Amino acid sequence: MKAGGLNLLDHGAAGSHWEKVLDKLSTGRMPPLGSPQPAKAEVAEIVAWIERSTGRRQTVVEPGRVTSRRLNRAEYNNTVRDLLGVTLRPADEFPLDDAGYGFDTIGDVLSASPLLMEKYMAAARRLSHAAVYGETAPAMPAKLVRLMTKKSQDDPTPGALPFSNRGALYGSFQFPVSGEYELRMRVGNYRPRTTATARQRELSRKRNLSEAEKKELDEENRKAYPPVRMVLNFDGAQVLTEIVEGNIDYQYAHGESIARVKAKAGEHSFRASFPEFAGIDNPLDNMNLDGRRKLFIDYLDIVGPFNAQPQKPDSYERIFVCREQSDACAEKILGSLARRAYRRPVAKSELDPLTNLAAMVRKQGDSFDESIRVGLQAMLLSPHFLFRAEPPEAGIISEHDLASRLSYFLWSSMPDEELLRTADEGRLRHPGQLAAQVRRMLTDPKSDALVEDFAGQWLGLRLMDRRKPDPKSFPRIDDELLEAMRKETELFVRALLREDRSVLELLHGRFTFLNGPLAHHYGIAGVRGEGFERVELQGDRRGGVLTHGSILTQSSYATRTSPVLRGKWVLENLLGTPPPPPPPGTPALDEGKAAVAATLRAKLEQHRANASCAVCHDQMDPIGFALENYGADGAWREEDGGLPVDSSGAFPGGAPFRGPDGLRKQLQGQSQLFVRNLTEKLLTYALGRGLESTDRPAVDAITARMASNGFRMTVLVQEIVNSAPFQMRGKGEGGRIAAR
Repeated sequence: MKAGGLNLLDHGAAGSHWEKVLDKLSTGRMPPLGSPQPAKAEVAEIVAWIERSTGRRQTVVEPGRVTSRRLNRAEYNNTVRDLLGVTLRPADEFPLDDAGYGFDTIGDVLSASPLLMEKYMAAARRLSHAAVYGETAPAMPAKLVRLMTKKSQDDPTPGALPFSNRGALYGSFQFPVSGEYELRMRVGNYRPRTTATARQRELSRKRNLSEAEKKELDEENRKAYPPVRMVLNFDGAQVLTEIVEGNIDYQYAHGESIARVKAKAGEHSFRASFPEFAGIDNPLDNMNLDGRRKLFIDYLDIVGPFNAQPQKPDSYERIFVCREQSDACAEKILGSLARRAYRRPVAKSELDPLTNLAAMVRKQGDSFDESIRVGLQAMLLSPHFLFRAEPPEAGIISEHDLASRLSYFLWSSMPDEELLRTADEGRLRHPGQLAAQVRRMLTDPKSDALVEDFAGQWLGLRLMDRRKPDPKSFPRIDDELLEAMRKETELFVRALLREDRSVLELLHGRFTFLNGPLAHHYGIAGVRGEGFERVELQGDRRGGVLTHGSILTQSSYATRTSPVLRGKWVLENLLGTPPPPPPPGTPALDEGKAAVAATLRAKLEQHRANASCAVCHDQMDPIGFALENYGADGAWREEDGGLPVDSSGAFPGGAPFRGPDGLRKQLQGQSQLFVRNLTEKLLTYALGRGLESTDRPAVDAITARMASNGFRMTVLVQEIVNSAPFQMRGKGEGGRIAAR
């Protein structure tokens, strides 16, 4: 009891203590991983005794309450996109959202600061203007922006695009109006003189070359520096390709390359790169000794618009559902907007202030369109839009509240017209209707938000920008490769969802998604090009998210691996059994200064000799050692510091295991714990609150249904939507389940 800081004889906290004991025992979280396990019958007997003794046996459904919560940044951007049809992302400039229980959907922490309110007002003005009139554009063609990459991996220049060892430049831009634009780009060519032949140097020094000599020099350059193909893609379609010839004069290969494209107003993506570089084994082959890249896209200017099309933005058609320019038409327009913006029918008392405001604008001499814009601006500042508030009464929530909960769970956005109309007609809870809506919504591309926002936070993918390998220790790692690692995990989770596969494949899935550079980094042959493709994995080196570079890099130090960090990550994120903080006075382990893994293993063995340290390290260290074949950059390695990597480990009293395959088998034995943890995480994300003791029966029912349906991903989503906590609102807060 002392080691865990728990005293069951403390009568002042006896209720909460026994609640913790009940939770740990009933969910399989105690005894801890690697410790001798009692028989299931013995656990069931003690659990029943605790429930009888403390009166904790659940007999009445108490679903808990959700604090009225504002839209977080992702939800705000997605909602204005679906409400107005604009591609602006104003919430990217909002202050970062606070997180609770691991997610930024938690109502208790989503506060509204004065700074945020200022951002809301600026966003409402810009959004309403863009939706009614479109973005402001120059009257004559002009350079709208010059886009450049970072100078190096650790370049802190604000606004610079991601750094690519292979010389690519990619990103997106918000085009103000529909029309034609020129993409003007220049290739930097710094291939060194040192590899030139004597004949090349002789010819390059001559001022007046004959035609024969020019031809000879061109041929010599091609031999020393083979031509490289450069490609510019716009929204995924190739709009320009050129051959970059050899060059020994430390200068740009040629002037600007220009591609003219037609673009509708809104956000569009671009990528300029050298596709054959995706197949090189070592991206540092494109680096000079002075640190400059030999070939790279120096910049891309966006110039325009040319032949601008003076037309209303697409959002105009969505907003102006009538054109009579009368009071009745204004009321119809604002009423239609408010119904969608507030995600429910709008009372006359709520609509009247908006229509009166619009009428006042017209009386002052402004146009009908401007009156609607002002009404829309006010709507975007309304608490009914900014907050997801539900009536205070306990019980089954309304169909409109259910539709809103469902859409923000699966899409991080407002209900679409079909879902809203189904709620209007009172049919959402009709037999089979809710299940049909869930299936429809999961097949919609907007369900990518569930992968990006839930998995991005649960698996820590959002932290990758802050937890990068040190560029001096791992020069092959760049922003482009880190982005590929993140995309691999997102595509993998998306496949589990879209293909309705078992959630257990997160632990041992035998496929993944790779492009050429990431495949080379992993040492997997047969994958070429810059695009991602599905790869069936062979051997035991890769399989499941634990072997993804996205997970391996963020669970390491910047300069070296850490068995402790990796073991803690698995216990906390996958099994939901985070080790407790070390007791006061426990000596710190300075593992960051260990020269190699062998030295670190010896240090950890000494650390575990301390009984108070062994409680946690006996669980963490074996997991981390099994992953030691992966460096801090996620690449496979056989040696560390010239010594063979020892990836063996064993839990106290258990059989030894080795490497990632041995760890996968150990984790498969903990599949029940993993499934329960995933259920609790996704339910927390969906509800927007921490789980309470009264939610345990719902979690039990969901995990039981999953076990009887092959642990399929869609079953997990459907059962959460069907659960009492999701469909009901409680009277008050119960006891929180301890944060895990």
